[in-house]
Amino acid sequence: MAALPPSLRRVLARRPLSFTVLVVFVLDRSLSMSEPRTYDHRWKWEHLVELVERLVTRFSRSKMARAFRVGFVWFSDDVVSLSDNSRRYFEVVPENKALEVFRRSLEDNRPRGMTAMADALEEARRIIEEYIDDTRLPSEKYASVFLFTDGKETRRSVEDVARTAQLIYNDTAKRLAELNPRNRVSIATIAMGLDADRETLRDIASFLRESQRKVLEERGLIEYVDPPYHEKMFIDSPRDDRITREWEEAVRRFVERLSETAAV
Repeated sequence: MAALPPSLRRVLARRPLSFTVLVVFVLDRSLSMSEPRTYDHRWKWEHLVELVERLVTRFSRSKMARAFRVGFVWFSDDVVSLSDNSRRYFEVVPENKALEVFRRSLEDNRPRGMTAMADALEEARRIIEEYIDDTRLPSEKYASVFLFTDGKETRRSVEDVARTAQLIYNDTAKRLAELNPRNRVSIATIAMGLDADRETLRDIASFLRESQRKVLEERGLIEYVDPPYHEKMFIDSPRDDRITREWEEAVRRFVERLSETAAV
């Protein structure tokens, strides 16, 4: 996403906002995320933090910057959604409030504990429900959840993970559609290690729309997405269980492109 010229930014800022895109990052901070299975021997958690910071920064430079709203859920044994003055999703322009709130959260959300994935998805669902009820925003609303984890559900059950995802696909999606028939919600999942419950992550991921598949193909990303089928919004763990530069860059671009095309 190239930065826009100041003159064009001023023109776009005067246009009425016709739709918004909520991006909710659901981020694993379990103890295993401190493993240095990365190309530079830093923790996986450190790479995840850097990846999210880069994405939120790039959202602020996008032609869609005014439309983006970003929320964050950290999870291990417990679940924390980030808030500021009772708000749980944040703008990226004119000031990047989302990036500011995320960076403030880092010291309190370093790796520890296990993996409460179902609870984390439930928290993401609550953020989307608040977004649906926000009458300050246009009725055309899109929501995308990006779940990053290197583990398996440990607090509840795999069935609970699937049930929570279905609530998002059914009840939450229905409420969105009642506002505007164009509205929709998706879940994308990224396995950050071979110990992740990759079968469940693939199962709960949304199917790619044809327009999204085309974009991923054009950007040379489709080989990373749901191999060998390339049907779902799922990126599997690196083959040798070690995060590489190439895999990390593919994940960043995957999230970026799906966020850009949420309303397409």
